[in-house]
Amino acid sequence: MNRIPNHDFNQTGKKMNSFKSHVLGLLVGLSATALFSQAPADSGLAPAAPKPAGLTAKGGGVFINSEDGRGVIRFMGYAQPVFMLTAESNKQAYKVPTFFVRRARADFKAEYDSLYTLFFEFDAGTAAGTSLVEGYTQAALIKDHLNFRLGKYIQPFSAENLRSSRALETVERFQALNTLIGLPAFDANIGAMLFGTVDAGKTLKYYLSVNNGTNTAAQGGNVKDGNSDKDMIARLEFAPNKMFKLGAAYDYDKEKAQTLAMKSYSGAVYDSLRVYGARHAVDVDAHAVLGKLGLDAEWLMAMFPDTNAAFQGGYAQVAYWVKGSEAEGGWEPLFRAEYSKLSADNAPPEVDGCTMMAFTLGVNWWANQWARWQVNIIEETTSGKGNAVYAAKDGKFLPTAFAEFQIKF
Repeated sequence: MNRIPNHDFNQTGKKMNSFKSHVLGLLVGLSATALFSQAPADSGLAPAAPKPAGLTAKGGGVFINSEDGRGVIRFMGYAQPVFMLTAESNKQAYKVPTFFVRRARADFKAEYDSLYTLFFEFDAGTAAGTSLVEGYTQAALIKDHLNFRLGKYIQPFSAENLRSSRALETVERFQALNTLIGLPAFDANIGAMLFGTVDAGKTLKYYLSVNNGTNTAAQGGNVKDGNSDKDMIARLEFAPNKMFKLGAAYDYDKEKAQTLAMKSYSGAVYDSLRVYGARHAVDVDAHAVLGKLGLDAEWLMAMFPDTNAAFQGGYAQVAYWVKGSEAEGGWEPLFRAEYSKLSADNAPPEVDGCTMMAFTLGVNWWANQWARWQVNIIEETTSGKGNAVYAAKDGKFLPTAFAEFQIKF
């Protein structure tokens, strides 16, 4: 693909391309040399006869075991129909209130000896029609410590994006993440990845991923690369126990011109800017589960030096189980505060690049481990007028309400 005209790539860029080529070769080489090296350990004891079929708790799907217990097939799925009410001053093309289906997904997973995995997921709820969300093959080269994945999968950048939509406490992911996914970036992309745990206690986990960087979960499903560069991501997670987890990720990519658009939860664009060339991004996240109390926070920043622009944002959330749990059914209210900010040097005059803020009061009611009602009341505001249709200027708050009924199996 042709790049932005009059853009010179320096020697550092050439070295980066060479480095990425070596990393990609390493990923493929490791898979080729070690793919069939694993074999199940023989303990000398006859394993217990597996249950031939059944239903896994908490949405783990229907499973079918092979007679020898070495192979298992799972079928999973969930649907998320949503009711949305928002301020008419958002000036959206659709009528409010409105109904839509946020997700309608079906999953297939097959494993052999817990070493080899085939997985694919389809979503019939996208605006473009049924789309391939994920589709990959995976092999454990060194069990637990070195796994190789090839295909379309969620990129290991954001902790919240790595969580399945069926497990989110809020109806939508935080605004800053959704803004970058819209590029597209950091969503379901096609590539190769090495991941695993460093230590025997599984406290430190790593991901090394090389992707095309041109696809999203809701787009097409099988999109080839649009230029000669690859999107590279490295992520580390540290979990000393079941109560705490810390994560950090770094991303490097070089893309053709794209529109970075900050949107409200209702979909109204607040501010946008054309970006191109190099992208350096970082993400940090922290999570704690203290009995019935859950604390979560994440922050990310993406810098576009060729465009003299930067985008950042994050959230902090507190949730508490006042009664029960997901497994047994119960109530979990939550509060989330977040912000997104776009800044640019030498930007067009209409791009004022101010800040968008949102505050979410929500509740999750699990009728049982299969069914959940989810309600989010969101107030959004901005510190400027932006360059699009979102009208929450001068500190004015605009409300949006979501109600979602999810069933998973």
